[in-house]
Amino acid sequence: MNEAITMALFIASFVAIIFLIANRKNFGIAMIIGSLLLSIANVNKIGEVFLNTITDFRVIALMIIVVLIKMLATILEDSGLIKNLITGMEKKLSSRGMLIAIPSILGLLPVPGGALLSAPIVYEQGKKVGMSSEKMMVVNLWYRHIGFLVFPLSTSLILISELSNINIYKLIILQSPIFLLSFFVGYVFIYKYKNNKMEGNDSGNLKGLIPIILPISIAIPLSFVISIYASYLIALPAGIIAAVLMSKKKISFFKGASLSLALAIFGIMFFKNIIIAMGIPRILPEYLNFLQPIILIPLLSFFIGIITAHNLAAVGILYPMFSSIMNEQLVIILFISSFMGYLISPLHLCIAVTYEYFKPKFAGFYRLILPPSLLILIATIIIYGILV
Repeated sequence: MNEAITMALFIASFVAIIFLIANRKNFGIAMIIGSLLLSIANVNKIGEVFLNTITDFRVIALMIIVVLIKMLATILEDSGLIKNLITGMEKKLSSRGMLIAIPSILGLLPVPGGALLSAPIVYEQGKKVGMSSEKMMVVNLWYRHIGFLVFPLSTSLILISELSNINIYKLIILQSPIFLLSFFVGYVFIYKYKNNKMEGNDSGNLKGLIPIILPISIAIPLSFVISIYASYLIALPAGIIAAVLMSKKKISFFKGASLSLALAIFGIMFFKNIIIAMGIPRILPEYLNFLQPIILIPLLSFFIGIITAHNLAAVGILYPMFSSIMNEQLVIILFISSFMGYLISPLHLCIAVTYEYFKPKFAGFYRLILPPSLLILIATIIIYGILV
């Protein structure tokens, strides 16, 4: 098929996916529609690629893993274990410590709009130290999300590890400098406030942390003996069982199971395989050779992160486009750039729900969140760009 037609269909599919996601349509269906649009001029490939994708063990395992993560997050929240964990932490940490710890701990729960879970506590602690509503919202949003740069149960990190065939723990190690820099940058927002000790004793109950760390503590050593997929497929059910058994409420083991999330993963992998089948990785570099990858990838990734407000979507859309030129450093630049775009996107659900809670001046909020976000973006380009 003519390469110009292939590229035109690629652009059309890309625009269609972004439009559908930006309008809150089902993410998996949006990816499948984009895949079908891309392959419209060569429909003979659709059936073969679909069959190869749906029968691929790695795709099936990835679908199960992200559903298990969502189930664990939902059970931890509904069982009251997270609430007990927070109560225990309040008796041990200062107001400043709570401002960092609470959104960080609750950030381990990858649920849409999850920043709202920590907002009431951040608001309470922020008022105690005289923090503005704009700063409270920034701190809550920042620490809720930056852990996903190195969190082994981050669905976006798992996805890019699968797409790039780079071990997830190697990615975590490589991205740790940016995580630490992000942690420090966030700390600048609150370091000047007094370190007032919370009232209470040191007998707080932190057992709610067990089902959070159990999957990680099992998966990491297992991954060196068996595959990453098998280790997660063992560790996540163990965490779910622990959470259900520790709950004082009657909780279903299948609480939080999400077919739409499984469909999203299938859609991403189907889109990736269609792109490969249509020869896009071979054709695309010829059309973008006027821009260096070190410039093109972060700018496009940041932009796509903003307009999709979905890091999983951005990774799923972008990586297949540049797969033929990617190395470890460019993978990290793509991931972090799209992540920072997603973090500050006005369409980001966490911004929408916490804006209603904190009620800051919107311009004031963006005056605070943009500088650190751009600083991390530039630092990523400089640090990893040198190695490209």
